[in-house]
Amino acid sequence: MVSTSLICPQCGAALPSQARWRTVECLYCSAIVSPRVRTILAADYRAAYERSLADDDAGSRIVCAGRRYRVLDTLAADGHVLLAQCLGAGPERVVIKLAQGPDAARALQHEAAVLRQLQAAALPGAAYFSQRLPQLVAHGAATGNVAHGTQALVLRHPVGYWGSLADVRRHYPQGIDPRHAVWMWRRMLDVLGYVHAAGWAHGRLAPEHLLVHPADHGILIIGWSRAQRIGAAATAARDLMQTAWSLRSLLHGGGDDNDGGGGDGGGLHRGVLVEHALDL
Repeated sequence: MVSTSLICPQCGAALPSQARWRTVECLYCSAIVSPRVRTILAADYRAAYERSLADDDAGSRIVCAGRRYRVLDTLAADGHVLLAQCLGAGPERVVIKLAQGPDAARALQHEAAVLRQLQAAALPGAAYFSQRLPQLVAHGAATGNVAHGTQALVLRHPVGYWGSLADVRRHYPQGIDPRHAVWMWRRMLDVLGYVHAAGWAHGRLAPEHLLVHPADHGILIIGWSRAQRIGAAATAARDLMQTAWSLRSLLHGGGDDNDGGGGDGGGLHRGVLVEHALDL
């Protein structure tokens, strides 16, 4: 009997064996693949796998925790946040955060520890909410022709998230429709309810740390390097206040940043937001 492997025709990721007899969804790129997907001989698959591992000196490389990544793009102006693709079978895309200096390295270490605990929390809804928080792939010393001698935090790249709420604000300087803001706020509150139940507070819920999924108003909260256990210094109420200020800045438009403070400006916009939230 000839051994075969099933792959996604869109991204090349491995498909489950059920793809032989029914339509399945690719776990990496979310493509819907019908049973007519072609099969690949095992020998051809191994040859392609060996080619994927071959060195390409022309590209930028990072190695972390035994896995190699090809850098595709820079996601931050300082060059310390990168979009990359894992080399080898299952070429998933990842976001790599690089630490320059001991303080940044400690921050990445703390972020990795927080994300591990949030993903491991045995709470109701964990299977759902763990998919709506950053997913840690690796953390440790980085080598390669891009990041030699630095610490790296590797996160699974969230599929479908277009940008941050700060980007939305720049594209809509006159403010957004309150109905969209309400849906996004509800998504944030759902995730924060899970995070707070796990005993953590984010503490810096500025628009830059809130990625948006335009198809379903989904929100992914990033930037957990300064998250703290809920207590005197970090509270759930502060997180909730910061989400309200972030959404207020979207409704108001312009450059009204979330500072997490008190203040009273823009009361009309906050009132509209709360009114719609109560209606829904």
